[in-house]
Amino acid sequence: MNESLESVKWGEFAIGEIFTITNSKPYHKNNLKLGKGKTPYVTRSSFNNGLEYIVENENFTLNPKDTISLGAENADFFYQGIEYITGNKMYCLSNGKINRYTGLFLTQALKKSIENCGFGYGIGLTGTRLCNRKVLLPKDSNGNPHWEFMESFMRELEKKHLEKIIAYYKNKLVESIGGGGGNTSLFGEKILLF
Repeated sequence: MNESLESVKWGEFAIGEIFTITNSKPYHKNNLKLGKGKTPYVTRSSFNNGLEYIVENENFTLNPKDTISLGAENADFFYQGIEYITGNKMYCLSNGKINRYTGLFLTQALKKSIENCGFGYGIGLTGTRLCNRKVLLPKDSNGNPHWEFMESFMRELEKKHLEKIIAYYKNKLVESIGGGGGNTSLFGEKILLF
């Protein structure tokens, strides 16, 4: 990736023009079997990616994976990588370009687009209000959202963080087996680290 956040061209896009915004079918937690299921129950919480519970029920109307959830009252966006159900006053943003990397980039851009706008409990960010708002995104040479840049940028960011984590634990492993003197095990033989 040759471009950076500073060198890429940016443009304002109407959220309703680049996403399909749907009102998610609400499920009340009193009607759900909570626990050992496989379906995430996403609510208006601002914590834990909006995940409140995992539920056991079946026969749900699921929101598709690779979408962004929005809780109207907390005005918070989260990328959802698997199919999920929601509680009350939740919206689902979709388009064919969202994947793990673009989704994470987009959630930050969307959060930034409503910063200091007063949305929250009392003034909910409804689908209608969201549709007309603008979001600042990288744009390609045709003036469209630069999906490839967003994905490449997030992949590179993830790679850098993973390299730091691996280096940290590699050093911890070396320290725990006698450190400093090379790659030897507790019993003195040479070992290969990563």
